[in-house]
Amino acid sequence: MKALLLESLFIVITALSYIAGRAVYKRTKWMLFHTVIVATALVILICTICGAGMELYEENTKVLKYLLNISVVAFGYLLHKHYEYIKQRGAAIFTATLLGSLAALVSVVFPAMIAGSDMSSIITLMPKSVTNPIAIVISAEQGGDIYLTSVMVIVAGIFGALTGPWFLQITGIKSPLAKGIALGSASHGIGTAKALEMGALEGVAGGLAIALMGLFTSLLVPLFVKLLNTFY
Repeated sequence: MKALLLESLFIVITALSYIAGRAVYKRTKWMLFHTVIVATALVILICTICGAGMELYEENTKVLKYLLNISVVAFGYLLHKHYEYIKQRGAAIFTATLLGSLAALVSVVFPAMIAGSDMSSIITLMPKSVTNPIAIVISAEQGGDIYLTSVMVIVAGIFGALTGPWFLQITGIKSPLAKGIALGSASHGIGTAKALEMGALEGVAGGLAIALMGLFTSLLVPLFVKLLNTFY
């Protein structure tokens, strides 16, 4: 009974923090006050005041993690509505996300190696451009720090959602498909949420990019790790 009450308490804290974060973001429309940032800050603040550590929080919010894992299925509805449009451009989408996955890994591995980072740190950073549930699994399987991986995923998502629209504007990219693929590939869920604000097709492309980036990255990371083992 005590365990059930504790789990319910943490879920309520998380839900209320999200609602508060959503309200702040809707009111300000500033990416620095994005729902994820505000909600995370509130959860950390409450847990700190109550003396609850990360392990206790994680243990009692497993149901939320499970729901997060299956939440990407919701993009299937929008994908179905634009299926023919997406189907006609399937090869371009696959190529773009594959190259995006490679670029995301290379942009982490080589600078980290030059900086003298150890193997564990590099692995921790590798899945930064993949949605959190997949990134955590990839990091854990290869020996990374899942907590730091989660932080880097959030940072990458916020940074991409903050700078992505500006970058797309100055580069003159107008295609809704290209915008969605770019934001979804670089900034996963947070970037796709920003893409949805631009339009339905952008959101569809972003959601598809999330799935494909997860697939390609989960296949490429073990290959990169094997290659890195020859240097460490």
